[in-house]
Amino acid sequence: MVDGGTGMSPDVLKRAIEPFFSSKPVGKGTGLGLSMVHGLAVQLGGALQLSSAVGKGTTAALVLPVATAAPEAESPAPAAQTVKRSAVILLVDDDPLIAMSTMEMLEDLGHRVIGANSAPHALDIIRSDQEIDLMMTDHVMPGMTGIELVAASRKLRPQLPVLLATGYAELPDGIQVDLPRLAKPYHQDQLRERLDQLLGQGAGQHTAATSADSLATPSNLFPSP
Repeated sequence: MVDGGTGMSPDVLKRAIEPFFSSKPVGKGTGLGLSMVHGLAVQLGGALQLSSAVGKGTTAALVLPVATAAPEAESPAPAAQTVKRSAVILLVDDDPLIAMSTMEMLEDLGHRVIGANSAPHALDIIRSDQEIDLMMTDHVMPGMTGIELVAASRKLRPQLPVLLATGYAELPDGIQVDLPRLAKPYHQDQLRERLDQLLGQGAGQHTAATSADSLATPSNLFPSP
């Protein structure tokens, strides 16, 4: 893929695939997009190749091995890895790429996902009569952080389990967070284990809003707030 943008300096190019590295302002990017693509390519035996020059744009090449034989039939997943139960999960993330990747992992684990692209959007859903078993939220988002969202959500649904997906580097110095966390970047097995812990605590039953307000249930992933 080739673009005609501003390009990257050699120093930026060297760090482009580092997790959480971003040349964008805080709240405008997670710094995980290229890192996730690179990680997936390596897992498949390939590579992500980047070349760039300031003022000339960037070229990205995804190299993947060619299959030499038909894939073997997959063995049944071990019982320990099966989904304990299907849950309704409210996923909150302002980055469409991260949200899409996380949604696919959650659905692959057998859960139903309701998406929100901002904290205010998530609160609208929480105020509605939508059944929710768990809220999984990013921390760094414009306007309201994930921690602030959790505080607001607990006034509406005190028993709603939450999972904060973030990197330690994203939290300001001196902030003590007493919340279940999942460090980015993470694999599906790590996500499964964390969800099983939270949903197995007995608080994962469908929770309803304590507010009397009622809003329409979202009909698709990430509709406009």
